[in-house]
Amino acid sequence: MDIGQGTKASTTIAAIEGVFLILSALTAQLPWLWLTIMLVILASAVTLYSIKSAIIAWKNSYNAETMYRELEYMAGTEKYSSLIAISNGNKYLLYHDSGWDCDFFPNHATNEVESENIRLLTDYLSNGFDIPKNDFTLTRVTGITREKYSTEHDETRVYHYTLYRANITHMPDAWKADKFHVDSKDCRWMTTDEMLSDPRIQEVNRDVVTLVRDNA
Repeated sequence: MDIGQGTKASTTIAAIEGVFLILSALTAQLPWLWLTIMLVILASAVTLYSIKSAIIAWKNSYNAETMYRELEYMAGTEKYSSLIAISNGNKYLLYHDSGWDCDFFPNHATNEVESENIRLLTDYLSNGFDIPKNDFTLTRVTGITREKYSTEHDETRVYHYTLYRANITHMPDAWKADKFHVDSKDCRWMTTDEMLSDPRIQEVNRDVVTLVRDNA
């Protein structure tokens, strides 16, 4: 996806809408000819820009599955998230999300380009949890797709999870406590059994916990 150009689906739709805009301007019965000409010029400019953006967006390989993903993304019902499993013995690092009122694994929206996704996750973990980038590496483990009810949005959504394992070479001193606070985040260490025994985690995030338990 090219930043500033829009998705392939959105730019194609905009180009089609632009054609209809030109037709509407041509057939509009306006009292002054100059006003009709101005509307046609404006509609043509918008359409040409949309066509140019669509061509740029389509320059890379594209298929029906990718378009479906983009349309679902535009609809807001399909979410792509990368999870980071950080272990300390048999416990994993969680942080408390006040919006959900639930403890989650560190996570970030997934970028479809793997190298860029790793870079974004590295920045997110380093900046958000106060750990130098040189003190850990990320390894992609697996991915799953789950359809589940979103209590926050009151609707069923499709979640695409990509799981990464963080290999910590030097653990920050703050992380050595069972519970700690970094960068405005309340964090804690929990086993997967403890997570599955927590009513809120089980309600909201059971599928993610089992994903980590079975693969990390």
